[in-house]
Amino acid sequence: MFGSIILARSLAKQANFLKMDKICEIGIRHITASRLNTHHLDLGAGRCIAYQSIPGQRKPTIVMIPGLHSYTNMTGSKANCLLRYCDREDFPCVMYDHECSGLSPGDATKVLFTNWVQNALTVTEKLTDGPLVLVGSSLGGWLALITALQLKDRLLGLVLEAPALNYVWPYYHRNRALLPPQARRRLDEGDPHVYTHEFGDALLKQDFAADSRKYEMDLEQKLGITCPVRIIQGLNDTEIPISQSMKLCESLESDDVDLIYRKASGHQLESPPDLELLLITLDRLLKDNPVR
Repeated sequence: MFGSIILARSLAKQANFLKMDKICEIGIRHITASRLNTHHLDLGAGRCIAYQSIPGQRKPTIVMIPGLHSYTNMTGSKANCLLRYCDREDFPCVMYDHECSGLSPGDATKVLFTNWVQNALTVTEKLTDGPLVLVGSSLGGWLALITALQLKDRLLGLVLEAPALNYVWPYYHRNRALLPPQARRRLDEGDPHVYTHEFGDALLKQDFAADSRKYEMDLEQKLGITCPVRIIQGLNDTEIPISQSMKLCESLESDDVDLIYRKASGHQLESPPDLELLLITLDRLLKDNPVR
């Protein structure tokens, strides 16, 4: 039905050369997100997004698409590990933050989910060339799939961690219900609200959530993605149902799809073994699918 379900622990044992102290602490140029220059990509109409990038002689380019919560931003631990992996292995890499999140400015009263979709497409179109591997965590996984459907000819692969498909609308209503009455009234009047969540700060906004609905994916239908796809999810994930990742596997047209479960991990997948598994999975995908 899909490529394979891999026991993550045994997979990790196969790649001792990728130990975290080799990748997430040491790079050829000792790169970290905090030491890279942050640039701004002009989107027109006074809008821009912050990004960081490193060059590389090899292909493909690795692009990390951020999610809703701050741990997926370009200054987070996942981004840092991916940057250092790409530095060591000589792959070009681009990280960015959505409008109105992380280091990117913006008008929170105007931003919509469509802007975040456009941000991902603009980054891949203007800051990269040639084949791509998109990496996305949580909502970034959904955005990576949306982007992938527009870039089929350039896509070498996808690495998705706990992909949060169709996430924003139910997330908005679930967390709106937890707010005091005054904050709920402001939301209903259209004001944005920065919600402090266990996963980090996140934007709550009614029209942002409503706008996301036009990008929701029907997993009963085939998704026209034919490249290799790797999906990692923790069995203790209380945010995204395990069944959704299995349905996603079944809906992808590609037969080269692996679903990797972490028994003791939750939604964020940020522990050292989780980060190690992310790099091992990316490394194996790149080695199995070299750019000729």
